[in-house]
Amino acid sequence: MARSKIRIKGVEARFYDLLINFATGFRYGALLRDAASKMDIKDGEKIIDLGGATGRATKLFAQAAGDTGEVILVDISEIMLKKARKRLKKYKNSKIIKADILKPLNLKGFDKLFISFVLHGLEISERSVLIKNCLSCLKKGGKLYILDYNQFDIDKLDPIPRYLFRHLECELASEFVRWNIERFLRGYKFGKITKWYWKNDKIRLIKAEKL
Repeated sequence: MARSKIRIKGVEARFYDLLINFATGFRYGALLRDAASKMDIKDGEKIIDLGGATGRATKLFAQAAGDTGEVILVDISEIMLKKARKRLKKYKNSKIIKADILKPLNLKGFDKLFISFVLHGLEISERSVLIKNCLSCLKKGGKLYILDYNQFDIDKLDPIPRYLFRHLECELASEFVRWNIERFLRGYKFGKITKWYWKNDKIRLIKAEKL
């Protein structure tokens, strides 16, 4: 089994929306809408959707930020960005950047940054690079939002969810659900952490402020 499954391409990239719907029990759209409401986006805010794939969350942010806002989707997959361009076509306050989220990004002074189901598929060293990139993009007091798996014991899942998680998710995801993300974020000058939970506490949205 691959260590990571987030760098998808080909057929998987074409069916990304379906795959992530399946991984979240066909609740991903509802999760994104709820997460966007928790982010309390104001008119005129500048927001980055990092690893934003086909732009489902980006669209919600663009709607909330208004004409004076600025919403940027960053992703590396041309297949998924093609779908994102169609989805965001009418939102003039949105922009798409094709880039590797683990490389330095020339983006500064943003109010909020959102990452959805990306961190669990990265090695520890890659998570460090990504969080440093987030710090660089956010203004002081800016908010980082991470929607991903919560900490839980895979062995305590019911048989079917346990089988699906072990066989459909990557090895890194199994490590991620045992990982203390709060301690990690505090080590990178993030604080004032708030959390929300879904799916019997198996999925979590974390808000952390750049200090």
